[in-house]
Amino acid sequence: MAPDSPTPSPRARRWRRFLLIFVVLGVLCQGCFWIQTRPPVPDVAVPEVGEPVVEGTLARLGGSSLERRDGYWFMVHTGSPATMGAEHARLGGFLTQRAETVLRADFDRRLPAPLKLMLPPLLMWRFRHLGDSIPEDLLTELYTFGETYEDRTPFPLNAYQRGIYYHALHDMVQDLVGNPYVDPGVAGACTAFAGSGAGTTNGHTLVGRNFDFEVVPIFDSEKVVHLYASDGKIPVISVSWMGMSGVLTGMNADGIWLALNAARSEGRNRVGPPVALLVREILENARSLDDVERMLAAQDPIVTDIYVAADGKTGQVAAFERGQTRMGRRDLGPDGKLAVANHLLSETFAGDTDDADLRRYSTTLARQLRMDELVAEAPLSVDRGVELLRDRRGPDGLDLAPGNRNAIDAFIATHSVVGDATDRVIWVAGAPHTQGAYRTIDLLAELEKAGIDATPWRATLPEGARAWEKPTTIEPEREGDELVPASNPWAPDRLSHDRSGAPRNVPRGDLASSGELEQVERYFDLLHDAEELIDNQQPHAALVVTERALALFPRSAEAKRHAGDAHLLLGDEDAARGAYIEYLQRYPGIGPEYVQTTRWLEEHGGLPDVERPDLSGGLAENTEASDGPR
Repeated sequence: MAPDSPTPSPRARRWRRFLLIFVVLGVLCQGCFWIQTRPPVPDVAVPEVGEPVVEGTLARLGGSSLERRDGYWFMVHTGSPATMGAEHARLGGFLTQRAETVLRADFDRRLPAPLKLMLPPLLMWRFRHLGDSIPEDLLTELYTFGETYEDRTPFPLNAYQRGIYYHALHDMVQDLVGNPYVDPGVAGACTAFAGSGAGTTNGHTLVGRNFDFEVVPIFDSEKVVHLYASDGKIPVISVSWMGMSGVLTGMNADGIWLALNAARSEGRNRVGPPVALLVREILENARSLDDVERMLAAQDPIVTDIYVAADGKTGQVAAFERGQTRMGRRDLGPDGKLAVANHLLSETFAGDTDDADLRRYSTTLARQLRMDELVAEAPLSVDRGVELLRDRRGPDGLDLAPGNRNAIDAFIATHSVVGDATDRVIWVAGAPHTQGAYRTIDLLAELEKAGIDATPWRATLPEGARAWEKPTTIEPEREGDELVPASNPWAPDRLSHDRSGAPRNVPRGDLASSGELEQVERYFDLLHDAEELIDNQQPHAALVVTERALALFPRSAEAKRHAGDAHLLLGDEDAARGAYIEYLQRYPGIGPEYVQTTRWLEEHGGLPDVERPDLSGGLAENTEASDGPR
């Protein structure tokens, strides 16, 4: 007979009871969390799609196709939302898998271990209502994409759930600004221009922008131009990446352009659609700027953005500053031109403290000043637009080293696009960033090539649009006794158009065409090496590397900052102060490193007298108290 088991002590029984309650509560909380964060599932049957038919660089599947072109991928989506989502996954899933792999590696590299564990569930809970705010047709498209996608990492979130969060990546990054681990500069990096009427060389409505989304290089090197032709909707052309059903930069077949620049403002809204999906919904339905304004006003978004909108039919252009709870508007200036960075300039947001913080802790003021200068110099054209987006100087033409965040082109553009909303043509830069050739993409011609009737959209073209398609009889001109070809009034001799007036590609940038791009890439590698050496407590080696970087680009602010950090590790505060002062004299971009450096100088001899054209109150005012952005 087995001996009687010893009776647990009262203390042991209490601990067992506590442990049981803890486990039960943990299970209940987990269950509540997963139920609350589970997105709605559309009542739709996932269509069966076969294998693509491949013809050279073109793959076709049903009403969709994917083609590798020179510098980008071009994808056509047609049909119902369910079919479009499934065909998107089958045709482009391999690129989405590549991007997911790189994104996960970047996530692991950038974040400390505690944040890797805490941040995903916090974001999931914070954005748990996203699915409820997405229009049914777009939610269906995301669902059938996720169900058809050959998922490599289904745990803990399946592809459909991850897809919703991926489409809110812009919103999530914006929402995190103010967190000590997040550079406030990510909330403000894009720069844009627009012009119409007297503001352009041919009276057309021209727009352009650099989408500076410093995430992973694959979004640049494998950029995708999507042509969405949903049943019953206005066709839309969009520049983004594979797996992206939303729109960040796009134009519809009715001549409406819409692109967003990140911003910040007071006020919080916990429920709203991802802005990329909101832009797509607007473009698929809007036929005027009034439509754009009405649809923006109808939805309170989660984050603040500036929506640059243009109508190629009427020549109207506006920058809608849409906060979480209010909206302002800026129209073209008297000269018919507009420059947009990331801060808010309408009266609606005058005195906004979050906007003031963005100005103080990002490069938006510098880029706005430079773009204002450039657009004011002369009427805009496609070629001038490309020059503006490739500009690497600071305000007043200040010479900067490559990658300086104060420049319009800071070598971080995920995509760079110029658009003629009158002709319904866009030019998209090939990698890297703005240095590849800007390839011509004719929206109406692409529709017809895909077998989609463009007649309804051609009927809305304004007078003077698509002049190269107009039949003209040009009589020769006489010079003395000789006949010479007459000039074509429709075809000015511009780089972006051939002699018939038809649009053509804009050549590669100066660095790519001259071979200097390799030197710039080597310079970036040296800066990265210097940072790694400092992190690994190797200051002597870091100083050698910074000298090599300065030999390539003597105006480098970042190399001087790394040199200052290395001197500090060596215990030489005088040399560190000298290097930091030179760093400030080279007009560095504003961000956490800038703030840390200026504070150190304040505590070790005071700030030097260094003028910055983007800071009217001076350097000292910019670094005044506040431990960082709110």
